[in-house]
Amino acid sequence: GLLATTAASALQAAEQNKVRRLAACSQNLTDFSSPPWALLFERLQQMGFAEGKNLIIDRYATDGRPDRYAEVARNIVQANPDVIALGFDHEFILQVARETSTVPIIATFGDPVAAGIVKNMARPERNISGVSLDAGIEMQGKHLEILREAVPSASRIAYLSNRTEWEGAWGEAVREAGQRLGVSIVGVPMERSAGDAEYRQAFETMARQSVQALMANGLPPNFEHRDLILDLAVKYRLPSITWWTDLNAAICFAYTPDYPYYFHLWADEVGQALNGVAPGEIPIQQATKLVLTINLKTAKAIGLDVPATLIHRADKVIE
Repeated sequence: GLLATTAASALQAAEQNKVRRLAACSQNLTDFSSPPWALLFERLQQMGFAEGKNLIIDRYATDGRPDRYAEVARNIVQANPDVIALGFDHEFILQVARETSTVPIIATFGDPVAAGIVKNMARPERNISGVSLDAGIEMQGKHLEILREAVPSASRIAYLSNRTEWEGAWGEAVREAGQRLGVSIVGVPMERSAGDAEYRQAFETMARQSVQALMANGLPPNFEHRDLILDLAVKYRLPSITWWTDLNAAICFAYTPDYPYYFHLWADEVGQALNGVAPGEIPIQQATKLVLTINLKTAKAIGLDVPATLIHRADKVIE
């Protein structure tokens, strides 16, 4: 018994001292100093993973360039990490999954089922788990309903998205919602490599098409250009609804998950994977805590009078 206890204690001590390797990839290396990455690293330290002691963190960046996705994914897998942590980019998540079917991938998603990443969120069948920052593909319709309530006269509403999602489940969901609500949806598909010039051109095109309001989904490349999108929406006096709340000064409407809460869940799942829990044993958490934010200052700047009924339902009102 004494020998067994001694052996178990030695094994536990060895496990605690084992150095684990985490691969973290975002668009830019500068992202790692801000949420959600800074929150992830802080949470891992609270869980006993100290970088430089029992944790090595390899940081990678895609620079938002799809032509580099395959190369970066290969580099990540060839470094033989214990766990891979990925941000909100379905195309890149799928690319990494093509490179490895064994290394746990813990990511943040929109709707991972609609994106073709997993088939079952309750028990992921691949080496992928994480947190869905989307309450389901139906969220596209909910965004449209809120925008329609805010601007009842709007009959032509633009949907700004990357081309893959516009041509896939997200675009289909918003078009169906448009038919149900009697609204004409004007697709504005962007290439993943789109930059400032392409976004400025897209807004000029919307103006020529007499668009009256804007929906912008939160997927890349919109996410990287969210400040520009919101500035242009104000410039063109377009009431807009988005997935971002970190730019309170510019948003008009946002209906989003409670991001800090779900980023904490994601960090906990990365920690579980580092402790050896298989992705199949880590259910993908789906957002159910949602926050409606209304910026009355921005609404006033574009000449929009927000209905009182909508203001009363808001979780956060910026005046």
